[in-house]
Amino acid sequence: MISAIIMASGFSKRMGQNKLLIKYNNKFLIEYTLDIISNCNFKEKILVTQYEEIKKFGEKLNFKVVINKYPNKGQSESIKLGVKESDESEGYMFFVGDQPLLNKKDIEKLINVFKEDTSFIVIPKYKESLGNPVIYPSIYKEQILKLEGDKGGKSIIKSSDKIKYVDVCENTLFDIDNIDDFKNLLKRRAENEKRLNSN
Repeated sequence: MISAIIMASGFSKRMGQNKLLIKYNNKFLIEYTLDIISNCNFKEKILVTQYEEIKKFGEKLNFKVVINKYPNKGQSESIKLGVKESDESEGYMFFVGDQPLLNKKDIEKLINVFKEDTSFIVIPKYKESLGNPVIYPSIYKEQILKLEGDKGGKSIIKSSDKIKYVDVCENTLFDIDNIDDFKNLLKRRAENEKRLNSN
């Protein structure tokens, strides 16, 4: 079984406000990620955050919530905290909180590919774009716990020759870094509604 680790401690500097607490369709962005993960079959679900409001969302859905007291250390701090707090598992699936169009089908597709051989890192891709969520086998635990700064697990990926890339839909990889991305999200919603209404 796999542990899901949601990293929700960032400062959203490019957005100018906490992007995970921006409303989209009457829900906060972080709620989309938490809701979809709560409907997936994981050994455990761990939410790492520095924010009280996000902590409450996680607790409501029975996530194990870990408080990140040193978010200034970068994304690696959330990654390490999540792994340290997780039980023994075959792998760790790392999620970010700003992918509101993530879908269960693609999450399950990534998990199924991982289960075929649990020694491979599994990375989602759409055409030439790579993104999250990524699954790391537990054999990388020691390397994960040595990560520093804001680079995440890219250094581990670069040094590994056991990687599988899995095709997912474009929306799954869509994330929100700045206000233009959020406007793009609203535009996509309008286009989807228009398409549904014309059918």
